[in-house]
Amino acid sequence: MRQILIGGAWPYANGSLHIGHIAGLLPGDILARYHRAIGDKVYFVSGSDCHGTPVAIRAKQENKTP
Repeated sequence: MRQILIGGAWPYANGSLHIGHIAGLLPGDILARYHRAIGDKVYFVSGSDCHGTPVAIRAKQENKTP
């Protein structure tokens, strides 16, 4: 059993959804599922640099709470 680390980025919260979001997330998900299926221990982690101000601004534009 190998230990596999996969890093993925979340889509920006202050932009509209598009096919690029899937293109950025899907390969890591497929890779993680493959390695889990063959018995490897997988750590699939993500981070986000769009927490805070961009989220608050977008929420205000949409009359929502962040």
